Amino acid sequence: MKFLQKSALVLLPLTISISHAAQISITEAEINQYLSKNLAEKIALNDRVGIPNLFQLDYKLRDIATKVGQTEEKRVEVMGNVDGLLKLKGKQYDIKLNLNLDTLPYYDAEKGALFLKDIRLIHWTIFPEQYHSEISPFVSPLAQGLASILDNTPVYTLDETKSKEALFKKFGKKITVEKGAIRLETSVF
Repeated sequence: MKFLQKSALVLLPLTISISHAAQISITEAEINQYLSKNLAEKIALNDRVGIPNLFQLDYKLRDIATKVGQTEEKRVEVMGNVDGLLKLKGKQYDIKLNLNLDTLPYYDAEKGALFLKDIRLIHWTIFPEQYHSEISPFVSPLAQGLASILDNTPVYTLDETKSKEALFKKFGKKITVEKGAIRLETSVF
């Protein structure tokens, strides 16, 4: 009987520490830092939409950031700025556009990475405001372009040199969106 008690005293802390290691959280700040450092290396943030000589928008995406789990739906909000040159009817307009989208995260176990899917355009503003009617037809293609980028580019890739992240990559089970973080859970326990 004493052996069982001693074994329980030894195994209980070990079990608690392993079960705690069976989940990790990636914070909003970590995701934003990853995006600011790695996104430009993975994709071209400059692009062009439209039909040449008819209407065209040359743009650059910048300042892409997230807010994680701040809504009741527990989605991830993505904000970004667009600096662009709109060419329309022989005229050129310098514009700045702010886009707000929301999305759901998903985990790709094979790549050990978090991606965003089910992307919706929530709100947009343009500066100067007088170009609102001229830029309005371009907002949907811009949002679709950003959605395509986020669908195909991880917002966070697990670092296998960190033991918890390596554990999750090997035994990853599910993710849960919390306020300010995405919690990753393993199937270890």
